[in-house]
Amino acid sequence: MFRTTLLPLLAALVTSALPLAGGCAATPAAPAAAAAAERRIHTPAGELAVREAGRGATPLLLWHSLYTDPSMFDPLVEQLAPNYRLLLVSAPGHGNSGPPLAPLTSAASGAAVLAVLDAYGVERAAVVGCSWGGIAGLQAALQAPQRITAVAAFNTPFGPGATDLGTRSIVGITGWLGNTEFFGRRVASNFFSQHTRTRQPEVVERFAAAFKARDPRTLQAVSRAVLMERESLLPLLPKLRVPVLAVSGAEDPLYPAAQAEEIARSIPKARFVSVPDSAHLTPLEQPVITAKLVRELVPPQQ
Repeated sequence: MFRTTLLPLLAALVTSALPLAGGCAATPAAPAAAAAAERRIHTPAGELAVREAGRGATPLLLWHSLYTDPSMFDPLVEQLAPNYRLLLVSAPGHGNSGPPLAPLTSAASGAAVLAVLDAYGVERAAVVGCSWGGIAGLQAALQAPQRITAVAAFNTPFGPGATDLGTRSIVGITGWLGNTEFFGRRVASNFFSQHTRTRQPEVVERFAAAFKARDPRTLQAVSRAVLMERESLLPLLPKLRVPVLAVSGAEDPLYPAAQAEEIARSIPKARFVSVPDSAHLTPLEQPVITAKLVRELVPPQQ
């Protein structure tokens, strides 16, 4: 992961890293507009902050990507709120959630999904996950298929974690510069498509600025678990018994669409879609298309 940005990042560190690292201490996360509605829920992955939104009856649990927070779903929430009950999870070490419990395994993330449903009294729900969130949703479906109606897995890595130099360097640098806009911009170069960077630069800037509110050491621990120590889903995918929507951004350099499409063929009830003008954060970059795909997968109750 992040192979395409490693060399530019390391080169930039020589001239830019020390001033940034010295001048950007971690700051508390700014309270979200709906922070008063957040609940803190004890789960096998840690104490998670969860916010409820939407006016519909059909439950969807949303889990975001590493290095983001539930605000990445804000444009999608606008699309889905009239017809769905939305549970927006802040993943361990992100948003207003607590640090992860060790070891932070993919299975623990799946169990956390089920714990959130328990806390809200939801017997059955679909999961919409981006990257790490897709892993959490698929793990929950494997653990309790009677409770997960479907999984929309956007930009999701199905294989094991990586230990190449690029991934190890990014995890190491996260602990040093993970609370700087500089680091956020380097991550953004892999997370956003050229279309988004050109047409919606404010989205990219908000993404980068959000890193200032993060604890770099906690973020490093999470990134190590998700990027390096992640268990492979590949041998488990044929066991899935729920409908799965596997979505890739056509410009995702981290997990290319062709690779994801090939893997999706091993899932019994899978549909694969490649979304143009998006990279690693398709629900944020293309919320209208994302909402359409979710409605097709999980039609709202009338």
